[in-house]
Amino acid sequence: MTRVISVSSSRADVGVLAPVWAALSTRAELHLFLTGMHQHKAAPAVEGVPAGAQVHRGGADLGGAGGEKAAAAMAAIAEAAGALYGRVAPDAVLVMGDRLDMLPAATASLPFNIPLVHLHGGEVTEGAVDDRIRHALTKLAHMHCVSSESARRRLLAMGEETGRIVVTGAPGLDTLKAAPPLSVGDFAREAGLAGVAGDLAALRLVTVHPETNAADPLAPLDAVLTALDRRPAPTLFTAPNSDPGGAAARERIEAFAAARGWARFTANLGSRLYPNALRHAALMLGNSSSGIIEAGLFGLPVVNVGARQAGRERGPNVIDVPNQADAVVAALDRLGPTPARAEPGTPYGAGGAGPKVAEVLLSLPPHAALLAKPAPREAAHA
Repeated sequence: MTRVISVSSSRADVGVLAPVWAALSTRAELHLFLTGMHQHKAAPAVEGVPAGAQVHRGGADLGGAGGEKAAAAMAAIAEAAGALYGRVAPDAVLVMGDRLDMLPAATASLPFNIPLVHLHGGEVTEGAVDDRIRHALTKLAHMHCVSSESARRRLLAMGEETGRIVVTGAPGLDTLKAAPPLSVGDFAREAGLAGVAGDLAALRLVTVHPETNAADPLAPLDAVLTALDRRPAPTLFTAPNSDPGGAAARERIEAFAAARGWARFTANLGSRLYPNALRHAALMLGNSSSGIIEAGLFGLPVVNVGARQAGRERGPNVIDVPNQADAVVAALDRLGPTPARAEPGTPYGAGGAGPKVAEVLLSLPPHAALLAKPAPREAAHA
């Protein structure tokens, strides 16, 4: 039986990986390595772990602090991953995306010469360090499960071989489609919105992460908070990630929400409430990849602030604005308190990606062929 280790480093990627785990659970020996944000003392229980999967925890949370702490946490993740790889001896390791805490889990596989399968490569986020991490993971990986045709073309341009790239779509859409619908009232009660001031039909779902390639990583948050104060309406914040600057951003968001009757903060909505937030919110505001990849499945209007997601494919539901409060306010005014939804759809598929990713892992070429990854061909001279 194929032995697979899947790495998860944050609450956000669990919803992406859970459909893959479910599809693998009866056909492979599945091990989950939970690290990064999962190591925080207040981290919620991980949803979607199949019966029979073996769960391993290790490494450290980057904590949203500065570079020195983040580098130390990355070293701890590499050490824990290496110890796990040595014990389990997997046939493949599944890594995903573009996170600082995902990279050391990938590099730790190198001394063992374990095949890496990478999910969500070939995408672009020019405003974040994630962009470089994602492309580094691409070059480390031996097989690629990409979310779109343009991502496939980008990997080809990076020198990856056609036979190593499979367009699977985004498995996070599987999780969203599978979540049972809740009524507005049930969602509001379970999400902690009881007693919030204003009409919940105008609810704004807000997630703002540090823009790590910018001179001022918290500029998007400055713009969003200032704009919200100028156009108050029911608002539900979710937590920023653990990138450097994330801790300071979270402190500001929590203080902002606590001081305003129309705002609430929750660290994590989870795989049941989050899809219903996308169903019932009037719009999404911030710079989360979820606004680009997932919100379109529900036609939810998105105001994407700043350059963090610059270069990433997006649907017609997304409005891009700079890190300026006036620009955010203008976009909110243009949409109105209860904007019409776009036609549901996203460039990242329509669901059903989890089993496709699982099939790639279960049908890998022989190791000798897989590990013999050729260098890109030299471009012809004019």
